[in-house]
Amino acid sequence: MRSFIMNGLVLGLDIGIASVGVGILKKDTGEIIHANSRLFPAATADNNVERRGFRGGRRLTRRKKHRSVRLHDLFEDFGLLTDFSKVSINLNPYQIRVQGLDKQLTNEELFIALKNIVKRRGISYLDDASEDGGTVSSDYGKAVEENRKLLAEQTPGQIQLDRFEKYGQLRGDFTVVENGEKRRLINVFSTSAYRKEAERILRKQQEFNNKITDEFIEDYLTILTGKRKYYHGPGNEKSRTDYGRYRTDGTTLDNIFGILIGKCTFYPDEYRASKASYTAQEFNLLNDLNNLTVPTETKKLSEEQKKTIVEYAKTAKTLGASTLLKYIAKLIGASVDQIHGYRIDPDKKPEMHTFEVYRKMQSLETIRVEELPRNVRDELAHILTLNTEREGIEEAINTKLKDTFSQDQVLELVQFRKNNSSLFSKGWHNFSIKLMMELIPELYETSEEQMTILTRLGKQKSKETSKRTKYIDEKELTEEIYNPVVAKSVRQAIKIINEATKKYGIFDNIVIEMARENNEEDAKKEYIKRQKANLDEKNAAMEKAAFQYNGKKELPDNIFHGHKELATKIRLWHQQGEKCLYTGKNIPISDLIQNQYKYEIDHILPLSLSFDDSLSNKVLVLATANQEKGQRTPFQALDSMDDAWSYREFKSYVKDSKLLGNKKKDYLLTEEDISKIEVKQKFIERNLVDTRYSSRVVLNALQDFYKEHQFDTTISVVRGQFTSQLRRKWGLEKSRETYHHHAVDALIIAASSQLRLWKKQNNPLVSYKEEQFVDQETGEIISLSDDEYKELVFKAPYDHFVDTLKSKKFEDSILFSYQVDSKYNRKISDATIYATRKAKLDKDKSEETYVLGKIKDIYALGKKTPSKTGFYKFLDLYNKDKSQFLMFQKDRKTWDEVIEKIMEQYRPFKEYDKNGKEVDFNPFEKYRIENGPIRKYSRKGNGPVIKSLKYYDKNIPESFINITPSNSKNKVILRQLNPWRTDVYFNHQTEKYELLGLKYADLQFEKKTGNYSITFDKYNEIKEKEGVGEHSEFKFTLYKNDLLLIKDMEIKEEQIFRFLSRTMPNKKHYVELKPYYKGNFEGKERIKVFNTTSNGRCLKGLGKKGLSIYKIKTDVLGNKHFIKKEGEKPKLKF
Repeated sequence: MRSFIMNGLVLGLDIGIASVGVGILKKDTGEIIHANSRLFPAATADNNVERRGFRGGRRLTRRKKHRSVRLHDLFEDFGLLTDFSKVSINLNPYQIRVQGLDKQLTNEELFIALKNIVKRRGISYLDDASEDGGTVSSDYGKAVEENRKLLAEQTPGQIQLDRFEKYGQLRGDFTVVENGEKRRLINVFSTSAYRKEAERILRKQQEFNNKITDEFIEDYLTILTGKRKYYHGPGNEKSRTDYGRYRTDGTTLDNIFGILIGKCTFYPDEYRASKASYTAQEFNLLNDLNNLTVPTETKKLSEEQKKTIVEYAKTAKTLGASTLLKYIAKLIGASVDQIHGYRIDPDKKPEMHTFEVYRKMQSLETIRVEELPRNVRDELAHILTLNTEREGIEEAINTKLKDTFSQDQVLELVQFRKNNSSLFSKGWHNFSIKLMMELIPELYETSEEQMTILTRLGKQKSKETSKRTKYIDEKELTEEIYNPVVAKSVRQAIKIINEATKKYGIFDNIVIEMARENNEEDAKKEYIKRQKANLDEKNAAMEKAAFQYNGKKELPDNIFHGHKELATKIRLWHQQGEKCLYTGKNIPISDLIQNQYKYEIDHILPLSLSFDDSLSNKVLVLATANQEKGQRTPFQALDSMDDAWSYREFKSYVKDSKLLGNKKKDYLLTEEDISKIEVKQKFIERNLVDTRYSSRVVLNALQDFYKEHQFDTTISVVRGQFTSQLRRKWGLEKSRETYHHHAVDALIIAASSQLRLWKKQNNPLVSYKEEQFVDQETGEIISLSDDEYKELVFKAPYDHFVDTLKSKKFEDSILFSYQVDSKYNRKISDATIYATRKAKLDKDKSEETYVLGKIKDIYALGKKTPSKTGFYKFLDLYNKDKSQFLMFQKDRKTWDEVIEKIMEQYRPFKEYDKNGKEVDFNPFEKYRIENGPIRKYSRKGNGPVIKSLKYYDKNIPESFINITPSNSKNKVILRQLNPWRTDVYFNHQTEKYELLGLKYADLQFEKKTGNYSITFDKYNEIKEKEGVGEHSEFKFTLYKNDLLLIKDMEIKEEQIFRFLSRTMPNKKHYVELKPYYKGNFEGKERIKVFNTTSNGRCLKGLGKKGLSIYKIKTDVLGNKHFIKKEGEKPKLKF
């Protein structure tokens, strides 16, 4: 007996990338119980990528410094140098490196040469790349390839010195022009090339210097090439970290990636098997074979047949899914068309496992893979999947498969892994070898697939089910969703299900729609792309029709009056190449426009089967052909129709068409018998149910949970295309300008589960014969046209439901909930380090401290928007105030004699391009082309080349982090400090609110405890600076995306805002606010409390009389809880 009573409600969830729409309605009446939109930042990896990049940069610098220190120690230990202050910094290290190949160097010179090599020691993975060979197509690849060819005759030092003397540059990536040809040069060499050079220098110097022993050379080369193994990760024996092989629990791993494999779903102590292992390949193929339905008596393959197929698959030289299916068909004496149940890829081609890895490994020359025991094959696949580089593979084979392979065999395996990386990049199976070895005999003996066998054998998933009775563990559920964006959205949705269950009880139905794309950027791009493609096709069709109809650009308006769906007909006419697809006859445009009833729009697959009323399922055909085709597919109908082309001609025309979409082609060429119940089921599933991986994970996990707890909740995941069709049918416009649409979509999704088409075996009406249906509720036979059927199928399940969704009253009842960002260990500022200088510009009365800016490339024209760069930036500063340039102040001679003269010579910086259009040009670039680079003023005209110009940018900001080195006379700072939270106080004396803004930089980290905090003194210092009274009363703390209600008591108005941050540090108590129900304000928007916004931003001071402010806390369902006071004191420890 169930202890829980169902609540008679339907919960609809529209799971997006950065939102979840929620809609709850009464199942029997359609009464809307709740609607809200939950908004959160999408879980993009952008921030992690940036952080990882900076962390990598810091490690690189730290390691470079450490190599330098070790080189110093080496020279001291061997008595070659003791006083490093004598080492000259004015010598050219590249010249010394070249001299050292043939001539004796002093110890100081040797140190300079070896330190230069150690500092920039090349790229080690280039050695691996060069072993692979292969051609390179990119500019970068070609430049690296050119370097590699030069290394046959020269050392890196010789090449670098050559370039320095020839082009005045050697480092970085630069382009030179020789004989009118552009050549890209790049300072990239392999570590092994530097190693060879260093060894040559040292062996030569050994002839002159007995302190340079073999041991010294060996030690130096270790410093030069020593590199942490990538599969060991950071940390060491003394400094343990869970990010590396030396774990904090005292264990030491062979390979840090081993722990990422994960454990078997059913044996939690066993690691998952490699998909490339022999056992996994056999298991996967058998599972595929058991899924097949074949035209034999049992409808399944026998044990003997499966053994024959496995043997064939293992020994075939090449084998794809199609060939394998042909072999199976031949074996059982049938045709491929009669075999069903195999998987298909996105291009609708069959997919099956074919022992690909095992077959390819038979090409190994030194190893006969078929003679290796199964456990060795499996272990080898494990090693080759886990390790990608030579040393990792060698180490693992010598440890795990000791004495199994000779050195030559190991080297061939390394090369094989490199040449076939895609074979081993497929990762790990869900099951362990142990479990698969138990299942394989069962797969041979029975026709069951894996899940059925597991259930029969009583295998239980190892996960402990959540102890909380009615609530789902969102972290556990999303373990198998590997896309972080999707996983975050699903976790939010599960929190909503739990909260809704807590409030409303156990739901009768939960209906979910998942986002089409997996990240925000892709979603936007895809949406714009779809819209553009749609518009382009519409326009192309109309233009072509107009040209053929009256030779003009547009069709006359009056032809559309009273002609139902003419615009759609014209678009289909264009798509189909101006033909009726059922007869193959041409359709003249004038005939289509003038004879309204001669041509009809037909559903390729009957709506009763496809539930697809989109353009993909529509064709324009002669009315007579449409009547004759009836409720059949083109495949079933064409060959028996009087006035039609043959199915063969039709098929060839459709396949070759460039204008018909893939989905429409699939519909047109469907060759299955749609009168069969299983085919109908399949189509309904395909068009209404979302079968993508993440959707199946969510569906299965929720179903398992509700079944386990014996709740009768029906879970379904519907396709987005289906609900958007409903939206169109019900005439509900979608406005993406506000966040309301998420909640509206959720209600449509909830209502979709109550359409008549789901009732009684998924279909309201079972087709009796052509255009006659049996109403299953009454048993009567009725005749319906497609349009009438459409009405019935897509009719809203409740009276007035659509009207309610369109009403202002409903729109105003939608709630919004935002994920609040209170995290305290985010980045404190942008990463740019700013230099400062003291200067007095023309506008200044006295000397000020300025942050320096830089025009990086004075020869680039640059951009005008969004912010000026290049010459446009120079011109802007030049016209405003020349004294802003450091050169103007510090090197007036160069400014007057060089810069000003060039400006005069080339004014007004305009020219005509080859099309006669006036365009801007950069005078500095013009000068460079005509006279060579601009140089600082000198009598001989050979001053240093000028590439960039510095200028005094802005006054030093109010708040910055001082990172000035001890030996610098000018301040070095980090600016643009990121705001974290705002504490709100109320001053009873002035009767005004006072705000204290805290930045991430104000927090300090305690290494011992791992805690963050703000000291009491620091807090009080900020409090005073922010103008918060000593006796003002603390009210509450606001974080990004907190909601607040602001009431203006004087004008008796109130409004809910979303808090962004304390802003404008120079103005006290100012904040930036965002709207409650949408992303941003628009331009100069009227708002209730502060009158208007400006430029789409709401920057307002809250320190004025007559305001009353409440903080609003919401749950994930958007239910509000108003807070006037949050505690006695603000929180200072975390």
